[in-house]
Amino acid sequence: MKNKFKFLTRESIKKKIGTKSFKIVNIILCIIIVGIINLDSIIKLFGGDFDEPVNIYVYDDVGVYDDFKNIMENGYLEAMQKSNAVVKKTDKSFDELKQSIIDEESKDIIINFKKIDNVTYEHIFDVDFISYEYVDTLMYASIVSAINNVKESYALSLANISQEVLSQISKSVDINRVMLSDDINENEELMELIGGVITIAFVVPVFILVTLLVQMIGAEINEEKSTKSMEIIISSVNPETHFMSKLIAANVFAVTQGLLLILYSLLGGAIRLFTVGTTSSGINNMVGTTSGELGQINNYINMFIHSDIASRLLVGIPLFIVIILLSFLAYSLLIGILASITTSMEDYQQIQTPVMIFLMMGYFLAIYASVFQGSSLINVIAYIPFISGILSPVMYTLGEIGIGGLCISILLLIITCILLYKYGLKVYKVGILNYSSSNLWKKIFEALKN
Repeated sequence: MKNKFKFLTRESIKKKIGTKSFKIVNIILCIIIVGIINLDSIIKLFGGDFDEPVNIYVYDDVGVYDDFKNIMENGYLEAMQKSNAVVKKTDKSFDELKQSIIDEESKDIIINFKKIDNVTYEHIFDVDFISYEYVDTLMYASIVSAINNVKESYALSLANISQEVLSQISKSVDINRVMLSDDINENEELMELIGGVITIAFVVPVFILVTLLVQMIGAEINEEKSTKSMEIIISSVNPETHFMSKLIAANVFAVTQGLLLILYSLLGGAIRLFTVGTTSSGINNMVGTTSGELGQINNYINMFIHSDIASRLLVGIPLFIVIILLSFLAYSLLIGILASITTSMEDYQQIQTPVMIFLMMGYFLAIYASVFQGSSLINVIAYIPFISGILSPVMYTLGEIGIGGLCISILLLIITCILLYKYGLKVYKVGILNYSSSNLWKKIFEALKN
């Protein structure tokens, strides 16, 4: 019997992993994942000066260049970094610079501060904002706001207010922020960022793998029933051996595909680190990522390393793996039992609906978990089997549940798998040789009754 079990399992795994389609799909997946991680380098490979700085040239007949530059570089640093912009003067004449921007179709900007004859506090100077095409909305708004700030400072200076007083007026107010709640999360900003990363790096792959698992087991069982090969197989091996071979083969496929996805991501990251890290300008060559933005990313990384999230993850990752594997097993048990009752893919598509509802609930709740932190409803749902596989690791990472919560989720999943195997196997034995065309749900209840 053991040899028959090994044979069935081996052949089922070969049908899933040893096929040309599996290899072709994984080659395509590898190319796509590596390509997405290194998308900016690929774009630049085919041309484009995406890392070229945007020069904000200032012509100053008023005497406010220094104020404007300081305000842009200090008050609107995010916009400057996003556009890789630099405020500077130029030796070119105004007309020469305009013509140069037209000829080169440049992204550079000209800010021309012009004196006026009749100065009032409302109308102190005129400004020309010149560009070849539309400027990024954030950059445009930042420059306009900086010009208005310059106007306020200049107006105060015209009123014979000393520079010391001007500095005091423009100085930011020191605010002592006090939060009275004991439940305030000090890493709220980091939590939101981590929540977004978890959604992409954890939730989506698990969701895809479970979906593949559900489709694969049902399709294989239906194929064997529709071709009548099920009768030949069951005449040689008992239903329990057949059932276990399907479960093991499907879960081996899911784990293998998951490991391959991790491998492709690591490969893409290594290629990015090598190609970007060895260029002359280093990491600053990344599209839309300037040194300032990288500094902000580094700050997030440092915050993460020194936060309790990192220490929780070190403890939680082994439990995450157990929860994921148990979720795979629970879904494969449930879908294998239900698929045994069906006689066609149309029937199987009906049976998938309740299963996919659980899966989708876990997916969307995991996405919104970081938004609705502190929700008692989501905390309770995180323990429900078939949902906990996706939701509970996210809730743990966000600090909503602890190690005890993960252990409870694991325990409930183990109990669910035992019950599904114990009672579901009886349904499976009845269902795999049932070719009745009666109502699908009636057949399910009859099998459960028997």
